[in-house]
Amino acid sequence: MACVALASLIKTIEIEFVVGQTERVSLYLHDHDRAGIKSFLEKLYALQALLQKESSGDGDGYAVKVRDLEMEIRDFALKAEDDIELHLSNFILLGGEKAAASHQLLHQTLQEATKYATELLEKPSKMGGASVALTILIKKYEHFFLQHFPTVNHPGTAMTMASFLGKLSTLQAGCLLLERNSDSSDAAIKILETKITNFSLKTEDDLQIQQKNFLLAKHTVHQQKASQKLHHTLQEAAESVEELLNIIKSRSSNEVDDDDEANQTQPSNTWLKHASAANVESDGSTSHAFLKPEARMVGRHRDCTLIKKQLFSGGSGLNIISIVGMMGIGKTTVARNVYEDPSVASYFDVRGWVTIPQHFNKSRMLSQLLQSITPVEEPIVIQKGSTPLELEMQVRKCFGGKKYLIVIDNITSKKTWNQALSDIIRCVSNGLNGNYMLLSTRHLDLKAHTHKMTLLDSKESWELFCNILSIDEEHLAPKFEKIRNHVVEKCDGLPQLIVEVAKRLSKCNNIQQGWKKIEKELESLGLLDRNALNVSYNMLPHHLKVCFLYFGVFPKRKKILVKMLIRLWIAEGFVKPLKHKELEDEAYEYLQELTDRSLLLIEDRSCNGEIKTCRMHSALHTFCVGESQKGGILCAVNTQQHSGLSLKAFTNSCRWLSSYSHSFDYYYVLFGTNIPRSIFFFLENLEMFVPPKLLRVLVFDTSISLQRVPMQLGGLVLLRYLSITQWFEDLDDVVSNNPNLETLVVSGNGAPTVHLPSSIWKPPNLRHLELGNSYMTKGVQQVP
Repeated sequence: MACVALASLIKTIEIEFVVGQTERVSLYLHDHDRAGIKSFLEKLYALQALLQKESSGDGDGYAVKVRDLEMEIRDFALKAEDDIELHLSNFILLGGEKAAASHQLLHQTLQEATKYATELLEKPSKMGGASVALTILIKKYEHFFLQHFPTVNHPGTAMTMASFLGKLSTLQAGCLLLERNSDSSDAAIKILETKITNFSLKTEDDLQIQQKNFLLAKHTVHQQKASQKLHHTLQEAAESVEELLNIIKSRSSNEVDDDDEANQTQPSNTWLKHASAANVESDGSTSHAFLKPEARMVGRHRDCTLIKKQLFSGGSGLNIISIVGMMGIGKTTVARNVYEDPSVASYFDVRGWVTIPQHFNKSRMLSQLLQSITPVEEPIVIQKGSTPLELEMQVRKCFGGKKYLIVIDNITSKKTWNQALSDIIRCVSNGLNGNYMLLSTRHLDLKAHTHKMTLLDSKESWELFCNILSIDEEHLAPKFEKIRNHVVEKCDGLPQLIVEVAKRLSKCNNIQQGWKKIEKELESLGLLDRNALNVSYNMLPHHLKVCFLYFGVFPKRKKILVKMLIRLWIAEGFVKPLKHKELEDEAYEYLQELTDRSLLLIEDRSCNGEIKTCRMHSALHTFCVGESQKGGILCAVNTQQHSGLSLKAFTNSCRWLSSYSHSFDYYYVLFGTNIPRSIFFFLENLEMFVPPKLLRVLVFDTSISLQRVPMQLGGLVLLRYLSITQWFEDLDDVVSNNPNLETLVVSGNGAPTVHLPSSIWKPPNLRHLELGNSYMTKGVQQVP
C-alpha cells in the first residue's frame, strides 16, 4: 500500500536526518546533504498529497488510475527505504573509513530517490477507465496463467483458459468502441463501464488468490483441489464476460433515438422507493431477513421505540436524528421500520425517503424525494429534463404547510450530508414545529441527535438466526444445537452476517458440512459486500488508511490496549508531528476518528471517559487483512495451519509479519522481496526466526523468550519499539546503546523480582518504559 510505504519512508527520513539525528550521523552531514534531504522530503510530502487528491476522484477510471499509481509509489517507497536504511545501518555499525564509504552510498541513494520521486510527480494524471482495467487483467492473466500454468491438472482447464482469453479480448474491443463512440454523460454507458471495471478488478483479485493457493498446494495432497478451484474460478469469470458481451450486443442492436421522447413525462409510482421492495440495505447489505413475512423484527425493538419516542416529542422547527452504526448493523432496517410504523404515518402529514448514492446528485435526490412522497394527494408528474430549480418548486409545493418526516439514507461523508441538508432545507423549510429528518450513517460526528446502534448479544443473535430459518428455539434440532455457539461467535453480533449464514444454511442438506464451508469463507474472505467496504475504506484520508490497515497485525477479535496501539503507530511513523501537540494526543485523535466512522469497536473506557481498549469487528478485520496482504505490506502467518511452511519462509516477504492463529488460506506476499520492519509473535512457534537488520518493531505476546530466537542482537540499531516477556543480560547493551528506541515493555509477572540496570534509560529518544511486576529499575514504577 502506497500510503503505508510513504508514511514509513517519511518517518525514517525525519527521525534519522531531521528530528532525531544522532551525533554519529550529523558528523557526516554536509550542507548539500541537508539541502538534498529537505528536497527529498518535500517530494515525498507532494507524493502524499497527490495520492490523496487522486484517491478522492470520481468514476471508475480514477479507481483504476489510483490502483496503478499506488503500486508504483509503493514499490518506489519500499525500495528507497530499504536502500537508505541498509546504508544507514552499515554507517552506524561499521565506523571509520567504511562509515565514510556508507555515507557516500547513502548520499547517492538519496539523490536517485529524489529524482525518481520527481518523475512520479510529473506522471500524467489522466488514464482510462474500464478499458484500462481490462488491459491490466489481460496482461496479468497472460503472464500468470499462460506462462506459468500452461497445464493444470484438471480436465478442460486449458480449453477454458484459451476461451476466457478470447472473450476478454472481445470485451476489450467492445469497451474501446463504447468509450470512443458514446456520449460520456450517458447514464447507461456509465453503468456498463462500472460493471466492466468492477468485473475486471474482482476477477484480477480472484485469480490472484487462486494462483497463490495453487502455488502453496503444488506437489502436495491438496493440488487436485486447488486445480478444481482454479478451474471453477475461470468458468465463473468466463460466464461474467459472456453476460457483459450480451449487454454490449443488446445495446448495439437496440439503440433508439431519444429525441422523440423529449416531451415524455415520468409519473410517480408507489413502489417502495427507499428500497424495501428490493430489500437491500443502502450500505450494500441485505435486509429482507431481518423481517419475517409477517414483519416481525428481531433484536431492534428498543432502537425503534427510542427513535419513535424522539419523533413524537415534537421540538421546535426542524429536528434531526442520526442513526449511527457500522455496515450491516441494520440502520436502514430500523429507519424503514420506524418510517412505515402506522403511528408514525398518522403523526406526520407527509413523509419522504431519499437514499444517497456514492456520488451525490442534487436533481436525482430531489426526483427521488418527489417519487417517494406519501400520502399522495394527487399524481406527481416529473417532467423529463426538469432543472434543479423546477424540482425544488415541486418539492416545496408538496411539503408546504405540512408537518413532515424525511428519511435520508446512506450518508457516507460530512460533505455529502452538508450538500443534502442544504439542498433539502431550501425546499422544505416551512416554519412549522415538529418537522424531522431521520438519517442513517456510519459517521458519529454529524451535528444531530445521535442514536448509536450496537451489535446483537448472543441471545438476540440466535433468535434472529432461528427466526430466519423458522426454527422453534424451544425444540431445537440437534444439528442446529451443535453449531449454535460457533454461529454466534463467528457472526460477532452483526445482523447481516447472521442473515447471510442462515440463508446459505437453509439451502444445505447437511448442516454440519454446510457450516464448515460457510465458516471458512466467513473467516477467510468475508461475507460483507466488498464494494461497499471499499467505498468506506477509500474515503479515509491516507493517515487513517495506514492506521486502519495496521489492525491486521493483531489476531481477529483481540482486545487491544489503546496505549500500546498508539505507541506502535508512533514507532511506525504513522503520526504526523505537530507544533505544541504531543504525538500521543494526535494519535488518540486518529483513533477517535476511526471509531467515529464506525470502523472500530470500543471495548472499555477509563474512569475519565477515554478509550482504554478497542477492537476491530471480525468482518472488518477480514477485509483489513485482505487489503494489506494484497498490497504486500502484511503477512499474517499461521504456521500451525500450514505445517509445511516455516516462519522463516515469510521473513523476507512483507513489511509487517505477524504470527497468529487464523483461517486465511492465501498468502499474497509469500514470494515477494520485502524486508520486514515489524514482527509480532502471538503464537509460540517451534521454529522462530527474526531478521534483525532494519527491524523497528518487535513484539512478543507469548511467554517465549527472545533469548530462544536465533538472531544477532547487535544488529537491532534501528529498533524503535520492543515488547518482551523476559529480560536477559545480553539485552543490556542492545537497549542502552540504541539511538532510536522509543518504547520498551518488559511484561513478565511473578516472583522473583529482577532489578534491571539503570542504563536502560540511556536511549535518547525513549518515551515509554513499562515493566511488569517481576521487574524493577531505578526511576520507574511497576505497571500492573
